[in-house]
Amino acid sequence: MSAQTTRMSDGIDFNLLPIIVAFVIIIFTYVIIKQFFGRVKGTNVLFVGLEGSGKTTLFAQLVAKKEIQTHSSLQENKMQLTNSPLSVVDIPGNARLRGDAFAKHSKGVRGVVVVVDSADFVDNVRDCTEVLYEVLLSSDVQKSRCPVLLFCNKQDNDMARGANAICTAMERELTTLNTTSTSALSDDSGQQRSLAPTNQTIKLEKLVNKVTSIPGTCVGPDTDISQLQEWIETL
Repeated sequence: MSAQTTRMSDGIDFNLLPIIVAFVIIIFTYVIIKQFFGRVKGTNVLFVGLEGSGKTTLFAQLVAKKEIQTHSSLQENKMQLTNSPLSVVDIPGNARLRGDAFAKHSKGVRGVVVVVDSADFVDNVRDCTEVLYEVLLSSDVQKSRCPVLLFCNKQDNDMARGANAICTAMERELTTLNTTSTSALSDDSGQQRSLAPTNQTIKLEKLVNKVTSIPGTCVGPDTDISQLQEWIETL
């Protein structure tokens, strides 16, 4: 046998194997670190919902800790929280304004709060679900993998539906929307967008963005937004 370095039958030098393996391990490790730790977190907590859902009142409670007289917002409101790097953004509820305002601030999204009027939810279940659907299909929201919270507002009202009932109803509507709207929705590249394969039942806990729900009331003697504040602190 020759004194020269023994070579494998396919022509690769045995001495190169450790180098190749080490190189592959380094590249793999870099990709993993980049994936889980290299993502820059945004600072915006976006509040969305239908007109009259209580978004602006909730916004005021968080940033000013007081009730205010509100009217339909024609533009977004944005304020940084005290002793926090996060800012809350109240997105207009008007459907014609909501999309552009959301896109303006979603590049720096850290979390999304979908405010639902629990008292008239039965009459507006489809419209409420469409708001959530638009949020979940946002490319910025999906890329950030930020959590999404359903704030089931006005729980002090006798007609209010509970948070669990609202989630169940919205899952049914999301499943229908995902099936009927997929062909009509596309992203900037022209590719179809959907939350799941057509006809698959949508479950909030199985989506790319973690969706949870809490009950609450943001006006009156029964005001309680403590769970919302705790959720924001975890972002």
